[in-house]
Parts: sequence; structure tokens; C-alpha cells
Amino acid sequence: MQSIQVICQPELETIRQVRALETVCRAHDHREGSLSLNPSLNASPQMPCLITLREDDALVGAMTFFAPSPEEAEIVGLTHPDHRRAGIFRALASEAARQAAAFGIPSMLFICEPQSTSGVAAVAALGATPAHTEYSLCYQRDGGDRRLAIPQGLTLIRATEADLGAMSRISAESFAESAEQAYRFLLKAIASDHRTQYIARLNGEPVGIGCIGYEGGEATIYGLGVSPDQQGNGIGRGIISLMLEKLLASGIERILIEVDNTNANALHLYLSCGFMQESVFDYYRASVKSLLR
Repeated sequence: MQSIQVICQPELETIRQVRALETVCRAHDHREGSLSLNPSLNASPQMPCLITLREDDALVGAMTFFAPSPEEAEIVGLTHPDHRRAGIFRALASEAARQAAAFGIPSMLFICEPQSTSGVAAVAALGATPAHTEYSLCYQRDGGDRRLAIPQGLTLIRATEADLGAMSRISAESFAESAEQAYRFLLKAIASDHRTQYIARLNGEPVGIGCIGYEGGEATIYGLGVSPDQQGNGIGRGIISLMLEKLLASGIERILIEVDNTNANALHLYLSCGFMQESVFDYYRASVKSLLR
């Protein structure tokens, strides 16, 4: 007997079971990525971050639901290799679409690693179409050219709510989003127990932002943005250098950063700072309406 559960805040036992399923799927599909089970950045605390499917109490499918804005939800799904071709992924996707519709979200992005042929096929069967590709890069202590010079007067400070105005402006200018949307997301990042939001200042003036997320003993750098009038002056490289200093001093061994494959400038910067490509994630888009038919 199948049962689906929609979860906003997973309990430790559920997390343990999901990680066990993830280990099985990673070995079978040669996957590299890890599911994020942190709900703190979803646009609403009532949104789920995880949907599970069980057969006779055994966890055979799981799907994460990440929606920091009302425009779209990012979805990653896993099905146990012994239970594939039984409609489990589609059942999870249908439930995710119902949840998205309940919160007025019109679009869903399914994330899949290209080496997972069964995952690519499952997403295609839903009618999802290619949207874009992202690379996950891992910091190599002995890699890169180490041109990590920090511009004189550049500082990186843990942000507070007093910095939200300046950070929202920088974020809106850097990522083509509204200042209101940026404000809401940054407010959640500041409040998150799993992230540290930073503001970069040059001689006291705000010039950049960046965030570090922590999960499972590793750190990921997110949301690196520099004011347009300061781009090309080494600010981005300086922010990365300061973040690396903080992480390495704290004993973090595994440091990741993600970049869209069309952002050649950012990719070149990260590679020259000592990051190397580790994983590829393809994004496929489907409308919520099409998934509810």
C-alpha cells in the first residue's frame, strides 16, 4: 500500500531514511549531488520542503521542494532502483504540483544530473523541457592560480537587518530581481540557522553580498553579487578570498560554489580562485497546470 506524506520540517528519523535512500540512488546512478532538506528559505513556512512516498512503511521515493520566491519551485526527486517504472516519480511530481498550485506557484524546475539516465527519462515523461544547466565546483587547496588579492579597504561582515536596504539594492542590480523580492529572501537568509549572510564594504561603503550555507559538514557559497559600478575592480575575487579565509580557518574541508553554464565570467573567476568542476545539474521546466492535467 502506497502513502504520500507532505513535510514542512523533517524529523531526524525521516532525514536518516532519506539519506539512506540517497546513498542507494547515488551508487546506482553515479550521482554526485545531495538533497537539501532545509526549509528555512522557502517563501512561506507553510510550504513543504519534502514529499515522501512509502510502500508498506518502507521509503521508496522522496522529492524536495524549494521555493524561495512565488515564481517557481525547484524540485529534486529520488526513486529506489528496485521500485522504478511503477509511477512513483510521477506520483511525487503530481503532489508537488498540487502543493505549488496551493501557493500560487506557476512553474516547476526539475533538477537532474545527466548521468542519471532514468532520472532524465522520468523528467522527460512529465513533459518538462530543458531550461538551463548549472555547474557545481569544489574548492581545491592546491588548484587555481591563487590570485586571491583582497582590495585595500575591503571587509566582509556578517549582515544584520540594518543592512537589508543596501543588500537588497545590490541583489536586485546583480540578479535582475525586484528589491522587494531580494529583501524577503535576504531577511530569511539572515534568520536562517544554516546560512550566514555577509555584506562586503569598501572603505565603509556597501559594494557586495555573499552567503555561506552549511549542511552535512560542507559549505556552499551562494548569492555572490557585486554592485555594477564596482565590477571589474577585483571585488568579487576579494569576497571569495575573504570567505575562503573564514571557512578554512573554521576547519571546513569541503567548499562548494554553483554557477550557471552561461555565466562565463563567473565560471572563469571561480576556476581561477581554485575551484574545479565536480558536478553538472540540468534544469527542466514544466508548468504546474500541465502537471495537474
